[in-house]
Amino acid sequence: MGGRTEFFGRVVSEPNEPVFHHSWEGRVFGLTLSLLPALGRNLDALRYAQERLPREIYLSSYYRRWLAGLETRLAETGYLGPDEVDARLAGGAATHGRRRISRTRRAATSRVLRLMLRPELPRWLAGYVLPRLLGSSRPALRGRRFSVGDRIRVRDTRAPGHTRQPGYVTGKPGVIVAHLGSTLFPDAHAVGRRSRPQHLYTVAFDAGRLWGDGAEPNTEVRVDLYEPYLEAA
Repeated sequence: MGGRTEFFGRVVSEPNEPVFHHSWEGRVFGLTLSLLPALGRNLDALRYAQERLPREIYLSSYYRRWLAGLETRLAETGYLGPDEVDARLAGGAATHGRRRISRTRRAATSRVLRLMLRPELPRWLAGYVLPRLLGSSRPALRGRRFSVGDRIRVRDTRAPGHTRQPGYVTGKPGVIVAHLGSTLFPDAHAVGRRSRPQHLYTVAFDAGRLWGDGAEPNTEVRVDLYEPYLEAA
């Protein structure tokens, strides 16, 4: 929904904003980190679960959206039964999920999380190991199509379902300013579809081309975009 004025206006900066506004938000953050390994480390699927929530839940609160998306994924993967959480909250009988997390996986996840809580991680670990172990970084199977300085245009259409192509840059011209390596393709990864890793670029857009006369003069917007979203200008 980024950039859609029917939902949001100006971004308001909150002075001295806390990490969490309420203690339950921190618990949701911790739950998500600890359970993602059991869900296949698939952050794209978690985002897609959030996007399929009812409008009133999706727009209500950032971490409420996280919690509802996590509950959806736990039910979809068999760790929770259908409506198990609602039934337990109502004090009624619940149909339990059949899937369980093994002790070995729980112990491994716990050790990794403790490691991530260290004040400073070794550079080789943070830069090379964790992105592949916990993230979606993967080596590309073919060379990249674009280089820094190339002029591109974002394709005119957006894929149905989950996509990381923002609506407000669709069809807009830009310039490649960085190549960020390659990762699993979110559009496919979110729904469990096999797809080759895709190159990821940072693209700079002139703010006036995106927002028109209401844009702040002499500014640009930078967006990370996957190669399938782009075409040569």
